[in-house]
Amino acid sequence: VGPVSITENQLDIRLHSVQVSIQQGGGPTPGNATMTTQLRATILQSLIADAVIAQEAGYRHVAATDADVDADVAKDRDAAGGQASLDSQLASVGGSVEQLRDEIRSRINEQNLEDLFAKARAADAITALARGGKFSDVATQVSDDTLTNTKGGDLGVVTQAQLDAGDAAFKAAVLAVPAGHTSPAAVRDVAGYEILHTVAVTAAGRHVLRILVAAPQPYTVKERPEWFSTSVLLALSNLCQAGSVHILLSNMPPACPTPTPPVPSPTHS
Repeated sequence: VGPVSITENQLDIRLHSVQVSIQQGGGPTPGNATMTTQLRATILQSLIADAVIAQEAGYRHVAATDADVDADVAKDRDAAGGQASLDSQLASVGGSVEQLRDEIRSRINEQNLEDLFAKARAADAITALARGGKFSDVATQVSDDTLTNTKGGDLGVVTQAQLDAGDAAFKAAVLAVPAGHTSPAAVRDVAGYEILHTVAVTAAGRHVLRILVAAPQPYTVKERPEWFSTSVLLALSNLCQAGSVHILLSNMPPACPTPTPPVPSPTHS
């Protein structure tokens, strides 16, 4: 994948971990040839995506360092009660420290890159609003809050009790926007980057519109927003068009997506 080689050892490490997880979850035991072939193909695709993300993170100067990975491994080791306990826990689910480091590096690369893209995407939304864009229109186009984006970002009336029970950064951001105004810049909270508009303030609470560009903390791949997935596919497509992606293993589907994915917003150009 570009200048990066994905080794069969990397594939086997992830395959073993997945097979153990499937078996522990009541699935078929390893040895089913058809299932193994399908798993290998799926895992290879994930490794290719990780390689694309790692290259982009490196280009953007936000790639995970060895020190970053060491720090996360140390946290897991301390939480487990020492290295021996960590090794035992990992082995029980088909893992290893090598596999753990691989997963941590991939997660940090993706989290850092998504955060960078999300910040730029939120800045683009602020610019669109400053140029006269209607808040509800921008929310519908940009916001990752699936509960409100189809309603123009309308959160309804948010009470003080709801604010007190939620994220402190979100609470501070809501309270900082007077009635009839929009936050001048995106505010970082645990969900991502928030752009808020206060419609009205009453005794019942604050009527708020919201644009959320997702960049959750802590981050999991399951919460990967669609625009980020599209960015990864676009980067992979560019590598494919340059003839820079080659699969040398047998019984594997093509690495290159067909057709070419749509171009995302200018944030990722």
